[in-house]
Amino acid sequence: MTFIPQTGSFEGMKSLNKTAILNIIRLKGPISRAEIAKMTKLTPPTVGSIVGELIDSKMVIEETGESKSHGGRKPIMLTINASSYYVIGIYGAREIIHTVIATLDGKISYSNEEKLSTPPTKDEYIDLLKNGVEKVLQQKRIKQNKVLGIGVGMHGLVDPQKGISIFSPHLHIENIPIKQELESAFDIPVLVDNDVRTLALAESWYGEGKDISNFVCLSVGLGIGSGIMLNGEIYTGQYHSAGEIGHTVVDINGPRCQCGNYGCLEAYASELAIISRVKKGLRLGRSTIINDWIKETDSQLTIEMVFDAAEKGDAFVLEVLEETGRFLGIAVANLINILTPSKVILEGRIFEAGGNTLLSPLKEIIKKSSLRSYSDDVSIVTSDLGKKGMVIGAFTLVLKELYTTGKVLTNGDGYVVDG
Repeated sequence: MTFIPQTGSFEGMKSLNKTAILNIIRLKGPISRAEIAKMTKLTPPTVGSIVGELIDSKMVIEETGESKSHGGRKPIMLTINASSYYVIGIYGAREIIHTVIATLDGKISYSNEEKLSTPPTKDEYIDLLKNGVEKVLQQKRIKQNKVLGIGVGMHGLVDPQKGISIFSPHLHIENIPIKQELESAFDIPVLVDNDVRTLALAESWYGEGKDISNFVCLSVGLGIGSGIMLNGEIYTGQYHSAGEIGHTVVDINGPRCQCGNYGCLEAYASELAIISRVKKGLRLGRSTIINDWIKETDSQLTIEMVFDAAEKGDAFVLEVLEETGRFLGIAVANLINILTPSKVILEGRIFEAGGNTLLSPLKEIIKKSSLRSYSDDVSIVTSDLGKKGMVIGAFTLVLKELYTTGKVLTNGDGYVVDG
């Protein structure tokens, strides 16, 4: 694999060359200056000059390597100084705000979770986002000028360019100015994207999507969304809404969805939809162990109860999960027919709780409904990262800017890549 920097103006080339070298050190380190020059086709003096700047900034460190010949001079190798700077990731959902701080190699140093029992107002939600950042900074005793950026994976419709949560269907809040509010509070660059797209980014760097150019993540929780990786890049679409598979209509006469429309996939196969169908069964007198757990009203029913019943082999609950698998299978088959990915990554607690009861009908529907010319070649797997992938992908938004795009991120010191 070769890394060939783009060309342009002198300063532009220098910036891109520096980014290319930094990324090579991340991917291939420990690595020597000579090896970098060979891979980039840059001259040794150019490599030496750029590496010197990276060492001065403390982003790269030198270490002594092993000599290839007995008694020979040991080479000086380069590695990323992972703890020289930090990145912060936030996963913003209806039920939780998960904030982490990580080093430049993507290792989480500290994690804070704030569970939300009732839906907050817009101002309250913004305050909760800020509080999460303050807590991870305080716990690690890290100065703000040591944080390169904050990445946010927010559920619902998001405008990544403006850093705004356009619409959060489960919070019922519109136009949350996440980027503006966090940058104003902390004077740190902020990047914002949809949570399932940040999951797809995390999978491509650390998970099932690593080294795969075309794949789709399907995430099922309170809602349903997908993150689409096409030709090695996250696809957002013209209006930043690509991947909203949960709001594709499967029955125009179906139940009302959280988004306000009727018959969405989310109204049939999300955790909320599962709870709704179980409640309906309880009212109709279906036999289930859940009857023994609910003493007063079905409003006490939680998705955890449903999962516990499934684990105990409750026939009615397993029937509900099997039906859910069929609906999700239709959705995945449609994605496969439209996008022809090489892999589909499934994320959500229901895939663990439902096991083969859910996955078998899902895969059966995919096999029946996707085109035979390539359906057998598409790998269907479950995510090892799980919901944690959302927050990992959030801080990876910042790392991606740092290591791969050549764009400048500036912190309190005014320096990250471009010096």
